[in-house]
Amino acid sequence: MGFLFFGFIAAAESAVASEAGGEHHAPSITLFLLNCVNFAIYAFLLHRFAWPPIATYLRDRRAGVVAALEAARKAQAEAEAIKAQYQEKLRTLESDAARMRAEVLAIAEVEARNLLEQARHAADRVRNDARLVAEQEVTRARRVLQEESAALVARVAGELIAKQLTAQDQARFIADFVAQAREAGAREVGQG
Repeated sequence: MGFLFFGFIAAAESAVASEAGGEHHAPSITLFLLNCVNFAIYAFLLHRFAWPPIATYLRDRRAGVVAALEAARKAQAEAEAIKAQYQEKLRTLESDAARMRAEVLAIAEVEARNLLEQARHAADRVRNDARLVAEQEVTRARRVLQEESAALVARVAGELIAKQLTAQDQARFIADFVAQAREAGAREVGQG
């Protein structure tokens, strides 16, 4: 609207200038006042209708830029912190690896000692069990040999006695046996 008014004034001014016959005169006060009124209307319209959305946009834009800068600053600080952490980890990585190797070797040595000790105990148990079994087998073999020897001696003695024993010897053995049996019976009766 202000442009239309300004255009109308400019057209009127040019018409007045052409009537003057091409003379160049100083601008008139009317034209100046009309220009001032036109600018005031233009400024009022800008202030009334265009400035609030522009101001809102600029405030929103400024808040967005400030928020983006703050987010970028935070992200940069976080990135720096993470970078510092990783650099610290890289510095301590070799020492951590050496420490872990030493721990694993210590654990392996302890396990090896434990396994060797268990193997020694198992070998001792097997050795003791084998010794006990061997002793039992020797004892059983001795008993079998003694039984067989006793049986053999008794058989040989029986054969010898049977060859050399006379009827008188048999009667005397029976009489001695009966006498001993009577004495044993009498002792039992006397004690009871």
